[in-house]
Amino acid sequence: MRALQFAPDRGIGVVELPVPVPAADEVLLQVDACGVCGSDRQIVRGETPPFGTQFPLVLGHEIAGTIVSVGDDAAGWNVGDPVIVHPFRPCGTCAVCRRGESNLCAQQGCIGFTRQGGFAEYVAVPHDQLVRRPVDLDPAAAAILVDAYATPQRALVAAGADVASTALVIGTGGLGLAAIQLLKASQVDRVASASRREAGLAAAHAAGADVAALLADARGAARTIRRFAGAGGVDLVLDTIGDGQSLAFALDALRPGGTVVIVGMPAGDVALPMARLVRRGVHCIGSYGSQLADVTAVVNLAADERIDPAALLGRSVALQDAPLALATQSGGRDVVLPQR
Repeated sequence: MRALQFAPDRGIGVVELPVPVPAADEVLLQVDACGVCGSDRQIVRGETPPFGTQFPLVLGHEIAGTIVSVGDDAAGWNVGDPVIVHPFRPCGTCAVCRRGESNLCAQQGCIGFTRQGGFAEYVAVPHDQLVRRPVDLDPAAAAILVDAYATPQRALVAAGADVASTALVIGTGGLGLAAIQLLKASQVDRVASASRREAGLAAAHAAGADVAALLADARGAARTIRRFAGAGGVDLVLDTIGDGQSLAFALDALRPGGTVVIVGMPAGDVALPMARLVRRGVHCIGSYGSQLADVTAVVNLAADERIDPAALLGRSVALQDAPLALATQSGGRDVVLPQR
């Protein structure tokens, strides 16, 4: 089979590899689409990979595929089933997993990092990481649900977004635009967006934001959002950037007693304005990754047409053109189509 393989000493390129043989608890997928995530680009740029990553590696963790072979112990699945794959595999036995916080498991692996990923014609995956894909959901749109949508979904669950009336999303990349759609789908009354890019304002409105402001004028933007929200500011901020500027802006736009949930992970440490956090009674939490239930939730929302992952798609490229997609960014979430 053809696969896009990366190794730090020789870069990235299409190679011929044997078709994987699924273990008893695995299925073999024909990969219909695999999303290109920012973390894939970071690895190719030479940034530090997640613990346990082994090279040479077939990257790609946002996988939509069709089952072509089923292991003896992969009960409940059949050849021909369309699926998507939750990429994170927690240990299931540590104290964190037992508390129901498997997304925080320190021992978890991830398809496309600690095992071979989906930038290939075929991939073998554990059957308990599969989620059924509605047959009428485009594979490319379905693929990005497993990370671009499941990550903010986990953050919004952790932050109690279901009781928020007003919210602000900072950042208009894939996570931010997905978060706007998810907030509107959860019937948050008013959703604001803040972007560093002029083009991000139109993208935020297209995703459903009621108001969008540029971070370049942070003071004016925060004032606009406070007026929009009333009650001294928004109930909830989801920060997809996570640096000092975005956190300061979050506190300016947030009401006293509100919640900031951070999914952005910038390089280096960020100083926290502790006095403002304490005096305003702010709840500040971090959120990482997702759980299988989050993927199931966003698939159901897409099936009910309450979110529109196709609206976030950028380029759709064949395997031989994927190195360009990993080296450059488009205006949306790029997807590799290995069968093209």
